[in-house]
Amino acid sequence: MNRTSVICTVAGVLAAGALVASTTGGIASASSGGRSHTLTFTTHQIASTGAAKDHHLLIETDRATRSGRTIGYTANTCSFDFAAHRAHCLVTLARPRGQMRVWATVDVDTGTILGKVTGGTGIYDGITGTVSGHPGSNPDASTFTIRWNG
Repeated sequence: MNRTSVICTVAGVLAAGALVASTTGGIASASSGGRSHTLTFTTHQIASTGAAKDHHLLIETDRATRSGRTIGYTANTCSFDFAAHRAHCLVTLARPRGQMRVWATVDVDTGTILGKVTGGTGIYDGITGTVSGHPGSNPDASTFTIRWNG
């Protein structure tokens, strides 16, 4: 898996999971009484392009799936810190009832992703949490787990 795909795919997945659903299958909102939620899902790259002359920026979109079903789409922008072997990504997951934002850091050597849910719109307004991820079984897929309260 190339490093660019890992970074973007991971970022996309993280955002998608946070918005999707609680472990009971419902859609979570910030006003749902502070319950804890965990969601694991996979992202699949749709398109990716390098930006800036030295390709230190990456813009990508992904399809987020759970159990083979599409649960959302992401738009990701990542900037690379080549010296530190890291990418810092802003991910937005679009869902029918709102959007969620995630800031994530990707270790480009291992594909490991760690980040925070930093807010959203619609029913996701005010949600906070964490995200973690790793490369999937093919170069254009990654697996994520999002934990949030809401």
